[in-house]
Amino acid sequence: MKPNARRRQLMELLLQSGSVHLPELVQLLQVSTGTIRNDLRTLEKQGELIRTHGGAVMGSRPTPQQETGDTDRAQNDRHQKEIRAIAKRAAELVEEGDIIVLAGGPIIDEMAGELVSHKSLTVITNSILIAATLSRNPTQTVILTGGQLRCGRDTLDGHSTVALLRELRVQKAFIGCDGISAERGYTDDDLASSEVKSAVFHSGRKVIVVALAEQLGHSALVSVAQLSEAHHLVTADKAPEVTLNALRVAGVQVSLCGEHITELYADRHRGKRWRIGFANLTEKQEFSVSVRQSIERAAFDDGTIDLVLTDNEADPAVALTNAKGLIEAGVDLAIEYQQHEQTNNVMMHMYRSAHIPVIAIDIPLPGATFFGADNYRAGRIGGEAAASWVNEQWNGKLDYVVCLEQPESGPIPAARIQGQIDALRPVIALTDDRIIHLSTHGDLEGSQLAATQALHDIPRGKTCLFVGINANSALGALAAAEILDYRSYVAVVSQNASARVRRRLLQCDPMLIGAVDYFPQSYGIKVISMAVAILHGRPTPPAVYTDHILVTPDNMAQLYPDDMAQVTHLTAPILAAPV
Repeated sequence: MKPNARRRQLMELLLQSGSVHLPELVQLLQVSTGTIRNDLRTLEKQGELIRTHGGAVMGSRPTPQQETGDTDRAQNDRHQKEIRAIAKRAAELVEEGDIIVLAGGPIIDEMAGELVSHKSLTVITNSILIAATLSRNPTQTVILTGGQLRCGRDTLDGHSTVALLRELRVQKAFIGCDGISAERGYTDDDLASSEVKSAVFHSGRKVIVVALAEQLGHSALVSVAQLSEAHHLVTADKAPEVTLNALRVAGVQVSLCGEHITELYADRHRGKRWRIGFANLTEKQEFSVSVRQSIERAAFDDGTIDLVLTDNEADPAVALTNAKGLIEAGVDLAIEYQQHEQTNNVMMHMYRSAHIPVIAIDIPLPGATFFGADNYRAGRIGGEAAASWVNEQWNGKLDYVVCLEQPESGPIPAARIQGQIDALRPVIALTDDRIIHLSTHGDLEGSQLAATQALHDIPRGKTCLFVGINANSALGALAAAEILDYRSYVAVVSQNASARVRRRLLQCDPMLIGAVDYFPQSYGIKVISMAVAILHGRPTPPAVYTDHILVTPDNMAQLYPDDMAQVTHLTAPILAAPV
């Protein structure tokens, strides 16, 4: 593997997990310790990462505010906490493959750091700092607007900047301001930047404004846009109620960001409203992010729901703390997505004691209504597809099956592994000694490491099928086979058709049989419908399952037409962004 390709993969692993470790990198990339150390030194010099003892973590570029300091340390610390919370929430509104505008400013600069790990974004910005930050991710396309660079600023403005922005029509535009008031709308203290911001308001199909709580109720020098011209405001939870009410009346969705909880609501319907809490599994996995985004969309479309959002961080202790926070926030119903069995009984005791009904996502909770995967059926679909492929491509000869598993999630998700094996056995001759079980922790690095170890132990020339617990299992197996040059002997079936897996299908990767889809982007419609039925006292079944379909290159255009459009976009001018 060439150095540039190796460093790109190293950065992908780092973007996925936030840290990498030297021994694992040596095994994953199949090079010497000295070569990895040289790669880490090179990437550190380029500002891409920070070397640590035995590995590396994501690097961070200082913002101008951090460089200049602040005499009032206490106020600065409070502002920085607000900025980080608002920036994190704003970044959660960005979806993989989005085409967005980022207008430079303190909160948007911080947001760019949160977006570094997002895949396949196209970002138009007038900020040199933002462009430099996002250029660290090789999957992102970053476009500077051009324009005048004024002394002491890192943002571009002037006629050419405004002219370009007014020609754009992108999916989402993110912008900060110096003041927000019912009388004058969104305002700014700088004439040149206000012209740029006015153009940004016209560039996005959806406009998201970010602001500190103290900026609400304040009126700055120049009016940029009226309240109703934004679609979403992201601010802190101490924002003044008078201005918040004016925003809701204007039809603006509002995210109020606390340290651990974000409240999301819009006052489009008067009358009875419900507070529904959603504790997401983690914001570091594409699948769970898609679930959260779909729940947000469905709640907004319903119009009677205020969402209270929190992140379980894939940590059982955090999940229990968050459950307590949702109860204290007075939710009428909780939607829980967490994977550690040991917390189930304690968590459900807390909710039952507070008389709060619960919907469990993907991992059942005792006494909760279930929505999620029909794991065994999904496994059978993948196993049947793999059996047909082995018969057609390898004349029915399969030497090994490697199961990439996640034991900590318990026996329910493990049923998808069992389903795949059970579907293979009647068609393909398999003995137990040729079925290898390995733990991956469900992430990309763990999956690639486990697959690499398996291929080292399997004699070269023997055929091997990888079945796994999720899309990371499939991507890790494909990466390991490519690095070790086992392409002719490896086949992979994926559980879930993530965006990265779908890109491999579009490329007609000969190792990838297909992906059993769970459609996390559609969870919200069914989950919110179930929640409303429960809250209204209507009978609901104890379990509802998502649909499962095998995604292949043959049905991609039907199931994911936007993916096909994205392929077209990659070769089209930026001004041809979809409207």
